[in-house]
Amino acid sequence: MVVALATVIGFSAFKMAETTKSEDSQSQFWFAMDASGETPLPGPISSVDEICPDKEEQANCARLYNANQTTGSGNSRTVIPSEINNEVDHRTRVD
Repeated sequence: MVVALATVIGFSAFKMAETTKSEDSQSQFWFAMDASGETPLPGPISSVDEICPDKEEQANCARLYNANQTTGSGNSRTVIPSEINNEVDHRTRVD
């Protein structure tokens, strides 16, 4: 009985960890780009439409990344350097 209970508890914890991990990897974050349009600024932005309303060929205003392409949390979240040019989507500035 104790072994069965321990097995159920262990399996439940494993499934919860897997669910959390898959939910995190499905999250996406927009990052504003620096003035050069080459480097994402730290901390995701909440409303990309206000600062970057257009989608054009150059990703010079903001880029969208999956959670697994970033590290940290909250305002400390940053894009992993090797993922900078692997954005999911992008926006440009309107001049």
